[in-house]
Amino acid sequence: MGRVAPAPGGGTTPKELSVRRTTTRTIALVTSLAISGATGAAVATAAPTTSSAASASSAAASVATDGHTDDVVAGTTSDPRAARLLASARARLPADWRARQAVALQRFGIEQSTARDALERAIDPTQYPCAPTRLVAYVHDLLAGVDPSSVELLTMLGAFDFPSFDAVLSGTSGDPRYALDEAHRSELTSSFRAAQRFWDTDGSDIALMGMHGDLMRDPARLTPLIGFLYGIPESEAAEWAALVVEVVTGDPGLADGDSPLFTLNAFAWSGEGDPILSSLPDKLVFGDGMLDALGAIGVGDVGPRAILGHEYGHHVQYDRDLFDSPLTGAEATRRTELMADAFGTYFVTHKRGLALNTARVLQAEQSFYEAGDCSFTSAGHHGTPDQRLRASTWGASVAADAHKQGHVLPSLTLDAQFEAQLPVFVAPDA
Repeated sequence: MGRVAPAPGGGTTPKELSVRRTTTRTIALVTSLAISGATGAAVATAAPTTSSAASASSAAASVATDGHTDDVVAGTTSDPRAARLLASARARLPADWRARQAVALQRFGIEQSTARDALERAIDPTQYPCAPTRLVAYVHDLLAGVDPSSVELLTMLGAFDFPSFDAVLSGTSGDPRYALDEAHRSELTSSFRAAQRFWDTDGSDIALMGMHGDLMRDPARLTPLIGFLYGIPESEAAEWAALVVEVVTGDPGLADGDSPLFTLNAFAWSGEGDPILSSLPDKLVFGDGMLDALGAIGVGDVGPRAILGHEYGHHVQYDRDLFDSPLTGAEATRRTELMADAFGTYFVTHKRGLALNTARVLQAEQSFYEAGDCSFTSAGHHGTPDQRLRASTWGASVAADAHKQGHVLPSLTLDAQFEAQLPVFVAPDA
C-alpha cells in the first residue's frame, strides 16, 4: 500500500521511513490544555503570538482542589505524594529519555504535543482564527478532575500515547481485548464494510478494532510495551510500568485508566517500510474516549461514521500514493487531512456510500472541524476548523452531483478535483 508519507520538515521521507499513521489531535490538545492551566476557564486552542519560558510557567501554575500548588512546566508540586512520584520518575528516566521518546514517536508516526511548537508560526495566525470549541471544553472538563502533577508525570513518561502504541503493536481485530465498543460495534462494522465496497482500493488487509484504557492499569502489558518503545531492559521497564499504574490508579480523575483522556483518539495506520512494523496488519482504530467525546458534544448519531469515513480516506491515500506532494511540513499534513475530510464526507453522504443526511452530516462535521487546530507550524497541523468544514462541504457537494449520475468517482479522479480546490479551502479566513 502506497509509498511515502509527508516528512515533518520537508517534502517526502525516504522509503525506509515510510511508517504512516494519522490521528486526531487529541493527545496534543490534552497536553496543551494541561500546560495552559487545567483548572481555569475553557480556553481556545490558539497559542499566543508571543511567549517566553517564564510566561508559560506562570500559565501552568495552578492550585489543585486539595490546595496543593502544581506547576506543570517547571515540574514542581507542593503535594508530597506527587513530589515523590515525580522524583521516582526522574530517577528512572535515562539521560536521553527525550530523544528516545522522539525516536519512538517518529517511528510510529505518533504526534508529539504541539503546545510549544505553536508558539512559532509559519503561517500568519491572525488570518486563521480558532475559537473555543465543544471538544476543547469537553477535554478541559476531563482535565479539571485530574491532579496536574499526574498529567505532568504521565506526559513525562509518554503515557498518554501508550494505548495508541499498544493498539499498533499488539492489537488484532480477533482479540477480544481490542474489540470495538459494544454500543457502536454493529454500526461501525457495517460502515467499514460499506467503505471497503465503495472505494476502488483493496481494503481487505485493514483490521478494524477498538482501543481501551484497561492497558493503563495492567503492568504485565505495559512492561513489554515500554521496553520495546524505549529500548530498556525488562527490569527497568517493569519499574516504569509500576509507576504508571500507581499514578493512574491513585488519581480518581483518571478512573483506573478508563478516563477518555487515554483513548480519545481514532486513527488509520500502516507500517509499510519498517522492517519490523511492516509485518503488522494495516489498522483503523477507534478509541473508547473518542466515541464518548462524540456523544458528549452532541454528534453521537453520525459522528462515529463520519470519523470512520475520514480515517478510511487515509487508507485510500495510502493505497493510491496520495501522501506525495511538493508541499512540506505543516502544509503537507494539512493537505492530506483536508483531503481525508473531503473523501470521508463524499463517502458518508453518497447514495452508494452510507447515504447519510447531508445537512446532519455537515452539522455533525464537528467531529472533524472541531478537531481542527491553530498549531500552524506543527508537522501534524490538520487545518483550522473553517478549512476543514470547507473541505467537508465540498465533498458533500461532489456526492450530491453524483446522485444524478448514480456512480462513484474513481479515487484518483476525486483527488484531481480536490487538488484544484485546495487553494480555496486554505484561503485566509474572512
